[in-house]
Amino acid sequence: GPGISHPYDSGHIAMTYTGLSCLIILGDDLSRIDKDAVLAGLRALQLEDGSFCAVLEGSENDMRFVYCASCICYMLDNWSGMDMKKAIDYIRRSMSYDNGLAQGAGLESHGGSTFCGIASLCLMGKLEEVFSEKELNRVRRWCIMRQQNGYHGRPNNPLLNIFEYTNFEKNRNYILSTQDRLVGGFAKWPDSHPDALHAYFGICGLSLIGEPGICKVHPALNVSTRTSDRLHHLHQIWKT
Repeated sequence: GPGISHPYDSGHIAMTYTGLSCLIILGDDLSRIDKDAVLAGLRALQLEDGSFCAVLEGSENDMRFVYCASCICYMLDNWSGMDMKKAIDYIRRSMSYDNGLAQGAGLESHGGSTFCGIASLCLMGKLEEVFSEKELNRVRRWCIMRQQNGYHGRPNNPLLNIFEYTNFEKNRNYILSTQDRLVGGFAKWPDSHPDALHAYFGICGLSLIGEPGICKVHPALNVSTRTSDRLHHLHQIWKT
């Protein structure tokens, strides 16, 4: 019940990331956040291979949580929450033979894990150090090869309303085809039920291709540039 703490009711890395994001989006200054405790908890979740698990009790560990950790450190403007070198090595080892990034070394490359790995490196400011321009061009080619009208996350999968990057007109048409014109929102596929997750992906995709009337998005952090500008202003205040 309220006020009762269960010994296994611990923090979760993804909820920490989304919680901080929501606070910043809503205009909070994060002054009530115990930043040192958040960073200490984050350090405790990193494994020897550089990846992160979601909770202290143990869970899956993969690229999703490396991304969450990177966002948390970026938002708090403090990278002491991770061993960055280990995290970078984990991302580097996760590049597959086909030049996409997987959830971990030796696994199948996927659009989601490719985003998480590349975005993490961007937030760290290490993308061009870790991957050469030739390697990045191969990653871009892998992404382009995922496009038909929309995108599929891995070879031979159905198209998804998720990854919208290259042929703008085709992408725009596909995103709009997933919109439910009766109740609103976007779905995973055309003629499917809309949900909050794919509505978000659809709006972000439209933002990235320059659709009028939609806020620009900070791609790596998954927030609007208005929010990221506010965050950078907070960082300047913290340094004074």
